[in-house]
Amino acid sequence: MPEFRDWGGGLPELPLSDVLRRLLPCLRDIYAFAGVCRPWRRLLRATAAALRAGMPPFLLDPRSRAVVSFSQLVIAQPLAYRADLLAEGVTLLSGSRGHLLLRRRGPSEGESRIIIIDALIGAEQREVTLPSPRFAYHYAALTPSHLLVFHSKHAFFSLPFPDPNPNPSSSCPSWSKHSLPRSASFVTGVLEFRGRVLGLTDRAQLLEFHLCANPQGQTVQMLPTAGLPDATTFERWYFGPRLVAAGDRLLLVLFMLRPKSLHGNRLVIKVAVYGLDMARMRWEEVENIGAYSLFVDCAGKSAAACIDVGSCGVEENRVYVAAPGHPWRSFAPGQEVPPGDANNEIFARMAVDNQPWSSKIWVYPQLFF
Repeated sequence: MPEFRDWGGGLPELPLSDVLRRLLPCLRDIYAFAGVCRPWRRLLRATAAALRAGMPPFLLDPRSRAVVSFSQLVIAQPLAYRADLLAEGVTLLSGSRGHLLLRRRGPSEGESRIIIIDALIGAEQREVTLPSPRFAYHYAALTPSHLLVFHSKHAFFSLPFPDPNPNPSSSCPSWSKHSLPRSASFVTGVLEFRGRVLGLTDRAQLLEFHLCANPQGQTVQMLPTAGLPDATTFERWYFGPRLVAAGDRLLLVLFMLRPKSLHGNRLVIKVAVYGLDMARMRWEEVENIGAYSLFVDCAGKSAAACIDVGSCGVEENRVYVAAPGHPWRSFAPGQEVPPGDANNEIFARMAVDNQPWSSKIWVYPQLFF
């Protein structure tokens, strides 16, 4: 009956939050909690970041079209995936805020679209015409208020989200164009940290986005930092760099390359983790991230952090990497990987394997954002 629909809304929030935490890591129980009533669903949304840190991401295999977890405590059986990510003309731009953002060619050569799908089950949720089919879009991301699409080092487009096109009959959404700082390189990552929207370039430059700024020329600000090695010493396109929020710490994962030589490819030889000292704006390499585990997604161009998830079979103080041809590999922060090491096979493929769909993808449910 309608009068009993929100019967749980009057219960105290503090004990409810404790109940919610105790439901982790079972995804089914979390969804059951959210389905009780609207106030409980709002409570889950308000604590989504903390809950997300208590559950390792799921692994989506585009080839088998199935989603699995690290442990049966999370989901008992693999989940079937609706979307065919191997379809001709489809390109993954990123995984972002519980969604996958795909670029798909339109019915005519003069049209290109971005498809927004549910990351966990693959249900299509939105299709938006991109500003121009001529641009080489290399990355897209969702923020709490906007959809961002990047096509060069100099500019990007934004669209209000989650309702990018309030007029369904209109096929021409009102994209806004923004400039990037002149010294910025290609943006390859966007995340939220302490209420701020931060970005990272392939050269590990740190940016901050002010999407409601006026004038538009001040939309993006370069945040000067120090302490990182030269950009020529780390891998910049296949694996990293990757920015990740681990509680109140901002971490950066770099995949260090073998020094240049006349012979041989420059393979990854070390997985390095840096933490940002916010007071000094200086990156410092760390070899211990405590009870945290980091997850780097090669295909989805993203990273996540979890804490105290040993019950799910995840080791603490490790960096898990999902990359072409492998479910995942794990490394300790600062771990060196000699070229002859079996673990280095995951990196040896990067020079010859250009197919992002050969990689499994870390995904989270939308409910956790």
